[in-house]
Amino acid sequence: MKNVAETIKNLRKSKSLTQFEFGKLFGYSARTVSDWEKGNTEPNIAAIKNIVKYFDITYEEFFGED
Repeated sequence: MKNVAETIKNLRKSKSLTQFEFGKLFGYSARTVSDWEKGNTEPNIAAIKNIVKYFDITYEEFFGED
């Protein structure tokens, strides 16, 4: 099962976005995105909703439950 950190990194790379660009899309800093990708922190539910909507994926896909 994929974890949230891996999912975020894969989604970001799928659109060839830098951590800065990804963060800017959702109102977060590159540092925050880096922390998410390293598994140091996880995005809050508002961020998850926005990411899922932007990438047009299900919550199951986001959480690796596909």
